[in-house]
Parts: sequence; C-alpha cells; structure tokens
Amino acid sequence: MKKRKKNINTKAVTGIIVLIIAVLSVLGSRFFGDFKDIYDEAGLRNTEQSNPDKMYVSFIDVGQGNCTLLKCCGKTILVDSGEVGAAQTVIGYIKNLNIDTLDCVLVTHPHSDHMGAMTKLLYEFKIKDFIMPEIPEKIIPTSRIYEKFLTAVSDNAENVIAAEPGETFSYGEMTVEIFAPLHDYDDLNDMSAVTRVSYGDTSVMFMGDASATVEKDLLQKNVDYSATILNVGHHGSKTSSSEKWLKAVNPKYAVICCGLNNDYGHPHRAVTKRFESMGIEYFRTDLLGTIVFESNSKEFTKCD
Repeated sequence: MKKRKKNINTKAVTGIIVLIIAVLSVLGSRFFGDFKDIYDEAGLRNTEQSNPDKMYVSFIDVGQGNCTLLKCCGKTILVDSGEVGAAQTVIGYIKNLNIDTLDCVLVTHPHSDHMGAMTKLLYEFKIKDFIMPEIPEKIIPTSRIYEKFLTAVSDNAENVIAAEPGETFSYGEMTVEIFAPLHDYDDLNDMSAVTRVSYGDTSVMFMGDASATVEKDLLQKNVDYSATILNVGHHGSKTSSSEKWLKAVNPKYAVICCGLNNDYGHPHRAVTKRFESMGIEYFRTDLLGTIVFESNSKEFTKCD
C-alpha cells in the first residue's frame, strides 16, 4: 500500500523554530554572562590600557602573593608573579593586553608566593632583562620550585642582572631604581629587592617582603624614598611598614596584595590603622581583586 504523505503545517514549524531560537538566545546570554563573570573574577578582564602617554600599573590578584604589571609607552615591566597556581591567571592577564615581550622582569626575592609562577611565564613570553637579588649561600632555597625557576631563567632570559643598590635602569619613559638589599641578611624576606619605578612625577615603591629591619637600614642613607604608591611590604604584615618608613615614602596610596581569609591574618590591623592615622588611602586585592592605576606622569588615578 502506498503511504500517504502528511501535510506539514509550516506556520507551526516556523513558530517552533522561533521559540527554539528565543530559548537558545536566553540560555546563551546567561551562559556567556556567567562565563564573563568567571573571566572577570579571574582578573583577566581587559582594562582599557591603550593611551600611549600613560603608565598603567596592575596589581594582579594572585591570592596570597605579589604580582604587578607596569605598562608605559610600549614598554612593560613585571614585578613578581605569585604562586605556581597563579600562572594561568597572570599569563591570561598579560596576553589579554596583547603583550608578548616583557622588557624587564623583577623578582624581589625567591619565595614561592613571589616567584612560583615565574617559571611558566619565562617560557610563555620573550624576556629581555631579568633582575633579582643575589642570595647568600646559607639561605638559598633548596625547593624543586626554585630549581625549576633557575633553569627557566637560564634558558629564557636575555640578560640576567643582579639587583644592586644604586643601580638604575630605563625602559622607555619608566625608570627603575634599586635601593636594597644593602647587605647580606639571615632572613630571605630581608633580601628583597626594594625598588622604585617612576614615570614623570609619579612612582611606585615595591617592598617585596622586606621587614622594618631593612626599612631602618635604608633610612640610614641620605636618599629620597618618596613614592606616590607603596606596594605594602610583606602583604601588610606588622613586621613591615614602620611609621618612620611610611613618613619617608609619604605615599598617597598603598596597595596590599594578600589572599582572602589567609592563614597569616594579613593585613594586620596595626598596619591598616597606621595608614588611616597618616591619611594614606589603601586598597586590598583580597577585597577588590586586581587593582589598576593609571598615571599621566603628573598624578595617579585609580581605574574602575
């Protein structure tokens, strides 16, 4: 028997197709909206950093660690990298700004919360100058992370430079000044390369994990340590950021890089109270995520 062909209601089919498209549109919007939220929370959003006459300073949220990217006039500087697990966050942030070359990489000191992710970064980007302090043999880390890090530096950095006090380096309109370590210390934190990066009348002071002991030694020198932004020493620990040091730096802003509900209690209330009493506006990556400032060479403005 010959099968009878069914008549197709084209209006009904069209209606169903339109309904499916509408549902997919809503679901797609929600999906990509959620994806965007995840993308933003990871600190990978592309903050507008296209003005060639400005310096952009991104304190990248890497949890309980430090990582800062500075970008100005086509030149880039990276200070520290955060823990091993932060590598993809940092790589994604840098690549999202269409950066494939880092003109200067500075590792303040070889604790994993400052250089753990650096090994992967060294294989991911072209690295020109690599600056780090020479560490006394008796306190050189013996971890596998540090060994891999040293191999990556040897394999990939064009120029490896010891961080020596008094040294100055220029990257386009940015100037890097090294203030410490002044001598060999028994504590690896105190071997941090205390460094100031300047653009015009504005500057950022990087402390690494240097303690008040280093601050006191630095203050014995007849040096101008003033800076617009202070990257707070040791994640806001009470062992750093002494009142005398804060007076010497006299920052307008302070940025504390630390992890949410970290085991160390950073930042310590004694430090944040000191900022408040001295009129220093401070920001925390554990509460705000990645924090970005821009400088027109005269003043810094925090980006929203």
